[in-house]
Amino acid sequence: MERSDFSVPRRMSKSAFIILLVKELLSYAGPFLIWAIIKLFNSGRQRSLMETMEMLLFLFICYLVFSVVTAFISYYYKKYYIKNGNLIFIYGFLKKETVIPLQKIQSLRTRRGFMYRLLDMKGVSFDTLASKAAEVELILDYKDWDALIERIEQQEQMPEEDKQPTEENCVIREAKPVANKYTLKLSNLNLIKGAFCQNHFRGMIVLLGILFTFYDKVLSASDRILNLFIDYVNEHADYASLSVTVFVICIIVLYLVIMILWIVNVFMQYYNMEVQIDKAQLSFESGLFTRFSSRFSYDKVCTVYVKQNIIEKCLGCCTIMLKQAFNATQKDNESDVKIYGSNTSEHFLNWWLGKDYVSSQSIISAKSGKGVIGYTVRFDIPVSLIVCIVLCYYELYSWLAVPVVYMLISLVKGILAACRSSIILKEDYLEINNGKLADIRNYIKYTNVEFVSLKQTPFTPFFHRVNLIISTNGTSFKVRSLKEAEARDVYELLISNSVEQEKSNRNLK
Repeated sequence: MERSDFSVPRRMSKSAFIILLVKELLSYAGPFLIWAIIKLFNSGRQRSLMETMEMLLFLFICYLVFSVVTAFISYYYKKYYIKNGNLIFIYGFLKKETVIPLQKIQSLRTRRGFMYRLLDMKGVSFDTLASKAAEVELILDYKDWDALIERIEQQEQMPEEDKQPTEENCVIREAKPVANKYTLKLSNLNLIKGAFCQNHFRGMIVLLGILFTFYDKVLSASDRILNLFIDYVNEHADYASLSVTVFVICIIVLYLVIMILWIVNVFMQYYNMEVQIDKAQLSFESGLFTRFSSRFSYDKVCTVYVKQNIIEKCLGCCTIMLKQAFNATQKDNESDVKIYGSNTSEHFLNWWLGKDYVSSQSIISAKSGKGVIGYTVRFDIPVSLIVCIVLCYYELYSWLAVPVVYMLISLVKGILAACRSSIILKEDYLEINNGKLADIRNYIKYTNVEFVSLKQTPFTPFFHRVNLIISTNGTSFKVRSLKEAEARDVYELLISNSVEQEKSNRNLK
């Protein structure tokens, strides 16, 4: 059977209706359950078992019918087709229409949960930069998916002048084999190791959140409960000598449990990650129970982010992110490629910057000064001093260790931030280094730079230090406390290189 050219409006396959029905059943399960509980316990009279069963059966039938109707409406009134190089999506009673040029697709993400796998389907989301939601979400079988992805790849491979929406460009052409395509498979053991390396501080934040929530609940309890608790503690005061040890052990165990849960979450999301790289495209797929995938073009990446904290450096790991342009559908960077585990940054930098990126010569660089320390500790030091004063006022001298340790940690973070903060302009790209407890390197092409600014601070007249702000269409960086003369040289050269590289790229096209 020949692949469809999508020239005629069509619905998704019938299997898509089953998946939509399951989604509707899950989405309405909560409200109908609450409704059933209210009907059961908010009745003015006693019901017999038979009456209760009849009522629950009636509610279940209403829930089922409502879900089937909404799923059918969602399925029946959704159509899509391709015309003049555009993906056209028709939906709703009023036949609303969304048109997306194929070459403007920002990212293409797929989802394969249990039902998708059972029916051999893929949930596909097409994102651009313009909308507050995913413009198109389709549930396709593999035949339609392969045909659609082929159309998108053909559109992306066309010369810029041939991408105009004409009937002539919409003819199906034979796909050309892609050169230099290879697959990078990432070890699950490295994934666990990488997740363990980079989530400690998040685990601490979760633990503190749990402790503060418990403390807040204790404070909000009634006086009677608090008095009972105090009396109980007084009665068992003889056993209080073990309380500190037990408390510390409980905290450690709770923290370990949080870390294990965190690692399990990362493992389920990134299990068996496979990255396919060719000259123009990068796609990755991962997931234990639900397989997620994302595909985007070489020119959609705006920044490559490489992070190494102390533990990652000791274990030879790093965290890599390929950041795309901002999109309204992004939540927690879900459409960015995030790689945990062993250091594979060379693969992605070779793909994006070129295999000779290491040999690119430095043109100019600028390093941040001590002002970064002041900026980092601007809130921590005053708060610590206030806490110290309050503790001294109430003669709680033994607790002074807490704000003192916090102050020292903050000072160390400030010193490390000042040591790491710098910007380097090379022949083919620029590198922005930052980070507090981790060493972070951000690689940016000159053509991706959209905004550059020098900003003075209230201290500039005294210390002659300024901030340099650099923004792409998906990331923004502020390099603080640069020498004014050095920052201005970097600013002018950065603008000059961006213009020259943009002209060079246009000539190559």
